[in-house]
Amino acid sequence: MRHYEVVLLVHPDQRDQLSGMIKRYQDLVEKNNGKVHRLEDIGRLQLAYNIQDLHKAHYVLINIECDDQTLSEIETSFKFNDSVIRHLIVRMNKAETGPSILFSENNNQEEERKEKYGKVVEKKNENQIIEKVIEAKKDQEVKSKSESDPGETETEGSEEQNEDVSDEKT
Repeated sequence: MRHYEVVLLVHPDQRDQLSGMIKRYQDLVEKNNGKVHRLEDIGRLQLAYNIQDLHKAHYVLINIECDDQTLSEIETSFKFNDSVIRHLIVRMNKAETGPSILFSENNNQEEERKEKYGKVVEKKNENQIIEKVIEAKKDQEVKSKSESDPGETETEGSEEQNEDVSDEKT
């Protein structure tokens, strides 16, 4: 039996069918006395160029050990599966079991995005809280001025408050 590395690009809208599809390929390999050494669901990534008017695809990497007949069955199933946009099968000298570089890089980038967007969300929440506090102060000032100076109009008071708000934001 030989070792192969299989890379699949799956249509991003067919993601819900991905787990069943991978399970079928695993069962096919194991049924014919083969082994699945590594299975990585890398995730949805940007394509280098558009394929079938798609900008992104779901990447899957599988390292298997199987015979030629099993490999041809798998390849035929790729060709007749509409969810598989592209596939690549490469013969390997040995079984690869460690995490791939693509998988590691994608996980690192995902963690960085979570950290970055987590901070953005925190900042956004901070800004919303600050805006609410400023609005509450405006309301209090308008009420206090209208109570103290009944002849003064609200528009004059709001202009003064706008100046105060711009000073507070900077």
